[in-house]
Amino acid sequence: MALYDDFAWFYNRYWNEEFHSLAFPILERIWLPRVPSGGRVLDVCCGTGYLAGLLTGRGLRVTGVDASPAMIAHAQENVPEGEFHVADATKFRVPGRFDGAVSTFDSLNHILEPKKLDAVLKRTAKALKSGAPFAFDMLLESAYQTNWADAFSVVRDDHVLLITGTGFDFRSHLAQCRITMFRLLNGAWRRSDVEVHERCYSTKEIDAALTRAGFEDIMYYDARDLGMSGQLGQGRTFVIAVRAR
Repeated sequence: MALYDDFAWFYNRYWNEEFHSLAFPILERIWLPRVPSGGRVLDVCCGTGYLAGLLTGRGLRVTGVDASPAMIAHAQENVPEGEFHVADATKFRVPGRFDGAVSTFDSLNHILEPKKLDAVLKRTAKALKSGAPFAFDMLLESAYQTNWADAFSVVRDDHVLLITGTGFDFRSHLAQCRITMFRLLNGAWRRSDVEVHERCYSTKEIDAALTRAGFEDIMYYDARDLGMSGQLGQGRTFVIAVRAR
């Protein structure tokens, strides 16, 4: 688990705030007004809880699920008032019904098999009340055609992060990059490596999966049109769908 512990540590430190500083105003515009004040929200693939903290700050009651125990440990520390569970997004079960659901930072692109994406969406739909909105963002093909994961590095006295070896296969629609991490712990440097894989889904595939899962009223919003500029907005779409009434 050391590899995942390191990845969660770097993710918590470097990625959460940068992305959600741009994504949260979008959610405030297209999704939050549709969630009842004080309502229950399900955060699917919640990571280290940064979004959960923002939602809790708006008075919502947040339950987050993520497959990584290390991510959930950070979430519990970052948002003690939230409820978090270690669970596979294709199989999770949570008590009660929710007034809204959300999944951010292209988390659903990490679901590499269409059948598993179906399973995630069906589990999410089952957790929602009739008519409740689900918001998520995904990267479309134009994101992977350009600079999806440019070479990037962070060098500090006690940690180093390198992102290299990006690539996208237009036949399989799979993308990958390698993240190499070094941390100075107890006087010794520890290295860990992780390969991040994503799948590019078309809007037609997303539509079909949402419909099969029991969603309706599907709407797409280009991230750049809503103010997410630069690399983060390239090829990113925000999707709103409603649990069928």
